[in-house]
Amino acid sequence: PESLSLYMYQNPKRAKKLYADVVPKAVDEYLTCIDKFSEQDDKQKLLNPVWHVHNGNPPKEKSIMPFSVLLNLVGTSNATDKDVLWKFIKKNKKDIKVSDHPILDDLVGYALKYFEDIVKPNKKYRKPNDKEKKALKDLVKRLKDCKEQMDPEAIQTIVYSVGKDNGYQENLREWFKAIYEIIFGDQDGPRMGFFISFFGIKESIELINKYIK
Repeated sequence: PESLSLYMYQNPKRAKKLYADVVPKAVDEYLTCIDKFSEQDDKQKLLNPVWHVHNGNPPKEKSIMPFSVLLNLVGTSNATDKDVLWKFIKKNKKDIKVSDHPILDDLVGYALKYFEDIVKPNKKYRKPNDKEKKALKDLVKRLKDCKEQMDPEAIQTIVYSVGKDNGYQENLREWFKAIYEIIFGDQDGPRMGFFISFFGIKESIELINKYIK
């Protein structure tokens, strides 16, 4: 509900349509504003939308991952309850406690419901063409050389490099669009370095192999 308040806060007099894909973006923007608040001076805090959304007392919880990544974790992990999804989160953040992250815990529950009701019915997977299959096989090969706790940005660089080395150097957007359509059944998706880091190197390799056989 807070993220929708933020959505309405921006241009409040303008008529808005609440499309399905607006919700994840609004939630991620809300989390970004929460993260920025604690680092801002008093003037900046007053200009931050969450100050108004929370009547001057926004939560101090730091976000662990974007809601969009949570949604993709639900789909790729086949999670059907919060405990399963929390296991994936704790795999990457071993010391995290559910009790210390009430916002994230709520988002875990929202992600499960949103995926089942909105995302899942609209999934449209497609098979890779020869060029895409070759690139995805190269990605698998390079991921096998990665350490399990590798930095998300380092993984993202690898994904970029694979695209550049496999004919997508002039249009990397096409490379990522192919990944999203083949692996996630959507035209848009998560930042791959972040997703692979949380989902796990081994699990990501198995996921990609599933769609390039």
